[in-house]
Amino acid sequence: MTIWDDFSIEARVREILDVPSHVPGHHFGRPFLTAYQIAISFAERFPSDHGLIGKQIGGKDAGPSQSLAQYLAKELSAGIKNRRLPGIEGADLHGTHLKKLEYRSSEGNLEASTGSSSELSMFRVCDD
Repeated sequence: MTIWDDFSIEARVREILDVPSHVPGHHFGRPFLTAYQIAISFAERFPSDHGLIGKQIGGKDAGPSQSLAQYLAKELSAGIKNRRLPGIEGADLHGTHLKKLEYRSSEGNLEASTGSSSELSMFRVCDD
């Protein structure tokens, strides 16, 4: 088995992504969540499983090991590309002119790795 299967990551990510727009019926549809936002929500909703997975949420200073945010972005991207995750779409936020992107979590504030040479993965469930 894998982390993805052992911890029902797909079902949990779909639950996390099921957020309404702040403006119901907006023509953009549902908002995107970055991989950091998904990782933070996962850690806060499923703290015991987050501990068992053993990955930091992420952030600029997370170190060389793969963070939960990186893991989720990689798996979601691969699943979308291989059509294993119908109803989930992804996009990248380009780092041009982006100086700092900071998140609040139960672990404290996390700063995303940003810059003109980086992109931040974002995901959402599709409104069909």
